[in-house]
Amino acid sequence: MTARFRHAMLVLSGLMLTAVAAPPKISPRTALVIGNAKYESSVGALKNSVNDAKTVAKTLRGLGFTVIEEHNVTRDELLKSVASFRSKLNGAEVALFYYAGHGISVGGSNYLIPVKSGYNPEGADDTSLRMLAETKLFNAEQVIAEMSAAGGRCNLVILDACRTTPVARNPRSRDITTPGGLAEMKPSAGSLIAFATDAGHTAQDGDGTNGIYTEALLAHLRTPGLTIEQVFKRTRADVMKRTSGAQIPAEYSRLVGEDIYLAGPAPSTLAVTNTSPTDSQPRAMKAEPVKIPTPAAINKLAAAGKSAECIDALRLTTASRGPGDFASAPLDTLLELTKDDLKASDLPPAKIETTMKTCDLVLSAIRDCLPPDHSQKSPLTAKAQNRRGDCLLLLDKAGDALTAYNAAIRLSPDDAYPVFNRGRAHLALGHKEEAKADFTTAASSKFKQTKARKLAQDALSDIP
Repeated sequence: MTARFRHAMLVLSGLMLTAVAAPPKISPRTALVIGNAKYESSVGALKNSVNDAKTVAKTLRGLGFTVIEEHNVTRDELLKSVASFRSKLNGAEVALFYYAGHGISVGGSNYLIPVKSGYNPEGADDTSLRMLAETKLFNAEQVIAEMSAAGGRCNLVILDACRTTPVARNPRSRDITTPGGLAEMKPSAGSLIAFATDAGHTAQDGDGTNGIYTEALLAHLRTPGLTIEQVFKRTRADVMKRTSGAQIPAEYSRLVGEDIYLAGPAPSTLAVTNTSPTDSQPRAMKAEPVKIPTPAAINKLAAAGKSAECIDALRLTTASRGPGDFASAPLDTLLELTKDDLKASDLPPAKIETTMKTCDLVLSAIRDCLPPDHSQKSPLTAKAQNRRGDCLLLLDKAGDALTAYNAAIRLSPDDAYPVFNRGRAHLALGHKEEAKADFTTAASSKFKQTKARKLAQDALSDIP
């Protein structure tokens, strides 16, 4: 490796993504919501599942989700809906699948029951039963696999569905026959699977407009300041209280990374004490609204490199006014400063860690403070991921850097820098062929970033 290339790599770690072409328009929050109720008599009609789906879809749209909503779908219609959902997930920050209807466990796998399924297990042995389930029903693992393959940051699967065989039914219970229930499921990393009740048990359809579980879930989905995990914990407590412990919702979670607030952070107020110099005790305690920072004040904090204070100001403004364009400029400024920080040679690990923390703060603020359809949401996320990868690479965490660069590439496929950087990560991991492939791609004339192309060419010439 030449001295020139080593120097180029150090400089490159601080280069920002330039001339980023507009990526395909992807909603950072995308959901597929399905409610099945009009089942044939052998399965049993449900009272509230379509109402549940309608209310969930409306709530999610209010939380910034792009929603595909379907009611009373056949198996073919369900497959088409999942395919359409999958096509919209590449690069999404939150993907959510909600299903209300009948579901059963067959051979240890969970299946959702479409309407007009024609599923009849009578007389079938274990092998035939599994084949029937695979051809007549919908395996819940399929939608989970599709969501995971899309590479989103957070995948949520909510199954208000239960539970055994389609022989006898109770229209007031999402249980097709005797108590049984869905089997436990193991989510992939970055995913959470929620059941309306614990594995092996049945869930009640409810006597009101919505089912017991979904009614509780909706109340907490709309509450600002709750993380995803807190939403489900509070839902479980409400359902247990209403059913006297007969129904206990369950989640199987492997969520990673920063907390996600679907309804946004909680609005803040400060208690101000009014006193006079001669008072020995406060005269009164008066809660006054926090003064919302102006865009100019937020930009000033960003320009001064006060990342934590800047992000706090952005969140305060977002809590008061909702996500807006005001967040774009200061977040871009903070990323510019991380570029300058990483240009220095022989950076101490503590400084690199501080810079990476700024990248993490910016990523969380992009998610929460910019509107879902803002034109800069994907480009800024790509910049932050690319810069975060640079930090990780300098900290000798090439595997984690690879993940960050992959995220940047998904969001900015027309930029050569993250492709080149991924090649550097592969090289650090000893993946010579993968590094060559990335350097060759980054050097291609299809990219407009001439500096990145030149660096990639130099890198190729230094690999024996």
